[in-house]
Amino acid sequence: MSWTVIVLIICCLLAAFAVWKEVNRPKRVNLALRIAASILVAAALACIVLPISYNKDISVADDHSAILLTAGFGADSLVNYKSDQIFTTDRTIQKSYPQAKLTRLDELKADSPAFGRVHIFGYGLNENELKQLGHLPVVFHPSPLPVGITNINWSQKLKTGMDFTVQGRYNNTGSKTVKLILKGLSTQLDTAAIPAKSNNEFELTTVPKSEGRAVYHILATSGRDTLENENLPVEINPAQPLKVLILSASPDFETKFLKNWLAENGFEVAVRSTISKDKFSSEYANMQPVKVEHLDAGILEKFDVVIGDLSVLKTESALKSEVTQKGLGIIIRADSLSKGSSWLQIEFPLEKFTIKNPSPVALNIRGQKSKSAPLKTDQTFISQTPPTQTLVTDMQNHGLVNSSLAGSGRLVFTAITNSYNWMLAGDKDDYAAFWSLLIKNAARKTPVSENWNIAGFPTANEPIDLQLQSAQTPGKIVTDSSEIAPVQNPDIPFEWTSRYWPATTGWHNIKQNNGQAHWYYVYGKGDWKYAKITEKLAATSYYANTNPANGFVTKQIHEKVRIEVTKIYFYLLLLAACAYLWAEAKGLTLPSPGGEGSKKGTKTLN
Repeated sequence: MSWTVIVLIICCLLAAFAVWKEVNRPKRVNLALRIAASILVAAALACIVLPISYNKDISVADDHSAILLTAGFGADSLVNYKSDQIFTTDRTIQKSYPQAKLTRLDELKADSPAFGRVHIFGYGLNENELKQLGHLPVVFHPSPLPVGITNINWSQKLKTGMDFTVQGRYNNTGSKTVKLILKGLSTQLDTAAIPAKSNNEFELTTVPKSEGRAVYHILATSGRDTLENENLPVEINPAQPLKVLILSASPDFETKFLKNWLAENGFEVAVRSTISKDKFSSEYANMQPVKVEHLDAGILEKFDVVIGDLSVLKTESALKSEVTQKGLGIIIRADSLSKGSSWLQIEFPLEKFTIKNPSPVALNIRGQKSKSAPLKTDQTFISQTPPTQTLVTDMQNHGLVNSSLAGSGRLVFTAITNSYNWMLAGDKDDYAAFWSLLIKNAARKTPVSENWNIAGFPTANEPIDLQLQSAQTPGKIVTDSSEIAPVQNPDIPFEWTSRYWPATTGWHNIKQNNGQAHWYYVYGKGDWKYAKITEKLAATSYYANTNPANGFVTKQIHEKVRIEVTKIYFYLLLLAACAYLWAEAKGLTLPSPGGEGSKKGTKTLN
């Protein structure tokens, strides 16, 4: 049953009930007028709820256009665009530019038959505002990018021990260098410099020391002046210890140092080293002993990552199904017996350089700002193939560590088999960065039953879309003690969106039924104003490209358009009918001819 039918049925029942009450009323003075007023009340309510429109034939010159002024427009930009239809939705603009008529975007859409296109000047509109234009043709005249942080991105959910990285772009049109400062708990954590007259990218990094929700800050300063001070909310959750199985062809220093480092950092570790044929030694750290001499699916499903020499991994037949079907990750260490025929190496062809006495070289580890300390390699490199991704290279961009997908799991192949030399040389940070990267990329991913996403910058007293991705139909969804209704995406059946207007800034939570609470941060209206401007420019440009105006050839267009009736008439009708019913009940209306008090010709006052 459609919404229109439901509204009409409810209003008809309301009208019938009101008429029945009037007919059975003992005092029958002005009965006909009261019945008419009751029916008008029900009709007015229906017209307010439902869209009322009519068709009309109009003639429009297709070069006749309107102008919409938004924040950031320049009056000089209007010189070549004369129009008696200049609009704005911003009261501040209307005060500074009185020629502009204050309007709402839905009213502008309703007036669209009177013009062929709309010219938007300034920074444009956000996505919610653009939706109100329907598909009204637009020509966008963007203003230049503002000075400040125009793009920003950071991970708002982290696990303990993970890097908190802030990346963005700063537009510095001034004559002085701008310094960007990442601060947390009143402490300067990292800095970056943006040269004068430049529009540069930047990156700031730190490792949070505590768990829970926190708000870091990014400051832009020039000399003693603070140009910007923005909030960077982040939620740090405790990391679940990963379970790592190491399979070594023989006891060696690489395995020993790796086991110790994993144990010190809270990993649960089991090590199996081959002593001779069918004889193994086993070691354990932070976990109960598990029989790992002979691996099967039951043993492998207890671990998140398997690290091993290629010659050993090739002999384990149970690995392939556990990786491809259940998401186990493998880190493969190339050894002297490696061949290219195994499924573990087919996407990682090796290339050997013959260089006598090669010198140690610095390495580029993905995610690290600076190169590593020099490490002597055995000059074995991984050739790049399309399905793989390079994680570590030398200064000549030769691949040393690559990764690829393998069904539900991931393979990480490394040609570095002596990373322990970093530890011996005291370069513990490089060693930690290297193995953290490999384990992070290989580890079995924990399945997520639901995922919440809030795009952009949620702002107080403005609508935000709370997006839920779930394999099951959501039940009751509550945010800030208010229940909200989700709407299913017709194109993506596992996606639901709920619209909400947060009233305050700061942390808010949302959850469905008895699920876990998801936290999100709501900003003030003046927060991240330059980044919001960039989003408006991008959104309006995209809208203008997908809803282009017609050619600029002047001609008369005769077309039939649908015009919506403004709701103000129905509100006035509802007010008038209700006022009459109230006044008649109080005895403040003139009686009908022949009724009580008619002989004296006076008003009846109860």
